[in-house]
Amino acid sequence: MKILVLPREETNPYQQLLYAEMRRQGARITHLAALTPSHTLNLLLLPLEMVVRRFGGARVVHLHWVYAFGVPASARFVSVRRATAVWFAVWLRMLWPLGLRLVWTAHNVLPVTPVFDDDLGARRRLVAASDLVIAHSQATLDQLAALGMPVRRGVVVPHGPFTSAVPLDALRAPGDGEGPRELLFFGKIRPYKGVDILLRAFAALPPELNAHLTVAGECGDGPLRAELAKLASKSGTRVTLQLERIPDREVTRLLQQADAMVLPYRQITTSGSGVLALCHGRPLVVPDLPGLADLPDDAVIRYDGTERELTAALAGIVTADASVLAKMSSAAHAYCAATSWSEIAEKTLIEMTGLLEGANSTRR
Repeated sequence: MKILVLPREETNPYQQLLYAEMRRQGARITHLAALTPSHTLNLLLLPLEMVVRRFGGARVVHLHWVYAFGVPASARFVSVRRATAVWFAVWLRMLWPLGLRLVWTAHNVLPVTPVFDDDLGARRRLVAASDLVIAHSQATLDQLAALGMPVRRGVVVPHGPFTSAVPLDALRAPGDGEGPRELLFFGKIRPYKGVDILLRAFAALPPELNAHLTVAGECGDGPLRAELAKLASKSGTRVTLQLERIPDREVTRLLQQADAMVLPYRQITTSGSGVLALCHGRPLVVPDLPGLADLPDDAVIRYDGTERELTAALAGIVTADASVLAKMSSAAHAYCAATSWSEIAEKTLIEMTGLLEGANSTRR
């Protein structure tokens, strides 16, 4: 099976892990909009490229994120975002006449940062054009339906681990040691991830609790960096900020020294950082959001999304007996070990094959 992929995401290992397994199972993967060094020119050439790829035997387009349709001027001009939305709609309308079937993996119900002048309208057009929607949880499909976008054909394929489950005997057990309880936020820092909420909640912990928080991840938003630095200063040396991209070799060290990962999202569809923490046997503290409902209850402390309840959840982790954290660590590890990219790739290919087998049927 020849599959066309858009976009090519280099900073997130999801695609590399998925397509490596799909290739091993016989799929032929080609990334669209990568003909020249110019992103804008690649977008303009996309219709012609799709015609050529279709005559080369491609049958499936696998779309992940719509940010591929943004151009450098999009952030500054509404008119440019409106034009890219029109171009996106034209691209969607080309697929069916060319005999191409669209598979969209819904990593996010809506874009986490604006792409078009009307992201909700663009999402409606995308769902309407999609022959298959892959979600990482049933909650995603339910949220699309709640927004008036029920999918014609949907399937839940879980998000795979960004690393293999690390053997528990190779990791420091959470809660082990005489130092402060180490809490960690890890991931690319954006407003929707709620790091400001975490810093305020942590600052509200009683000073007698022996705890330390590390916030680690790239933050390219200058005003947000300044706000986080100001909030962190209220906790003094109890908070460490590393607001830059963390090299891969440092990630395991960060996770190993942590007693728990805290991910205070305002909204989320799925969390690769959460799965990464589970694969390192780290307990999780997360808000009670639908997109996180499939995380294993025995490895997760959930709170209602408020700063007050987050402070209480943090206090619970800081004061928990080491045996409690050890049980959560075992549950986290078991959850991660039960999910493999081989199975994820196989299920994805089965669904795509089923889609092509019904390709001669007319759309509803």
